[in-house]
Amino acid sequence: MEKINLKHSNGSYDIYVGENIIENAGEYIENLGLANKKIKFCIVSDDIVFPLYGGIVKENIEQKGFIVKSFIFKHGENQKKLATISDIYDFLYENKFDRNDCLIALGGGIVGDITGFAAATYLRGIKFIQIPTTLLAQIDSSVGGKTGVNLSHGKNLAGAFYQPQMVLCDVNILRTLPDNIYADGMAEVIKHGCIKSCELFDSLINKNISVIDMVYQNIKIKSEVVMSDEFETGERAVLNFGHTIGHAIEKYYDFSKFSHGQSVALGMVYAVKISQVLNICKYDVVEKIIKILNIYNLPVDTGEKPDNKILTDICCGDKKSENDFIKFVLLEDIGKYKFVKINKNELGDLLCRI
Repeated sequence: MEKINLKHSNGSYDIYVGENIIENAGEYIENLGLANKKIKFCIVSDDIVFPLYGGIVKENIEQKGFIVKSFIFKHGENQKKLATISDIYDFLYENKFDRNDCLIALGGGIVGDITGFAAATYLRGIKFIQIPTTLLAQIDSSVGGKTGVNLSHGKNLAGAFYQPQMVLCDVNILRTLPDNIYADGMAEVIKHGCIKSCELFDSLINKNISVIDMVYQNIKIKSEVVMSDEFETGERAVLNFGHTIGHAIEKYYDFSKFSHGQSVALGMVYAVKISQVLNICKYDVVEKIIKILNIYNLPVDTGEKPDNKILTDICCGDKKSENDFIKFVLLEDIGKYKFVKINKNELGDLLCRI
């Protein structure tokens, strides 16, 4: 069992990493100090995850004397919208949830983002707990307090910074994930190595790292960045490596051709190629990233190349865009990055050159 304490502006919370955690969720929750047994919990999950783990979590928490409800929505990126949030609001109101009660996000990143945003905004804020069930959610989206939903114009354009009470990461769940879902998470693992740790990157290349240690190291990297810049006014933007063009690729293909992790992988390839064209890194860095993405069955090209003008326009509509400039995270070397502002015209030219 590993534990990381993440400090933030309103306090701190613990992130637990280990085996057999989900079967003991009630004990962890009880240890939070929620002594009032009249506190209600609502497990928010999707129709894939809840049948697998919802019963275990619900029963375990009920055994501690708490009342537990469940809200289940259809899985998929297209459910990450304000309409789903509205449905959660209605459910909470109808079941008389108040500001003393608590939501539990049981699922992947979409579930965590939706639940966190609902918690941040219902009654101006109620407590919530993260129980992430994918590698991507465990090492990235469940940590740091970013919540949100998509709008018609792009990803995560409505959201809030809102920290959970606790995060429970059971690595046993990861061993049952389909290969493509696990690979999605590996894109974010690789991202952390690219920007922050050549040691992690090398251990991934050589495949000499355990699942628990990999999850722990990645959460530690993410936590340290978040603690240094909770509201993304500076260094935290480094976590966007691969995401600027990655998000644009997702939208370009209407969230159907490439998953989030695959899109981030492609975004990293674009970013490092831009780095090389701008003489920020040598070509061997490009080769290393392509090599590691191939090892973990992640795409390194889109096949038929997308229209660069449309891709550029989508990038400029991203929330990271300011006055026709986009702050890109580019690589000088593995584990060493720099921020570069690129304007719309320059980005279009760069995309034509890679």
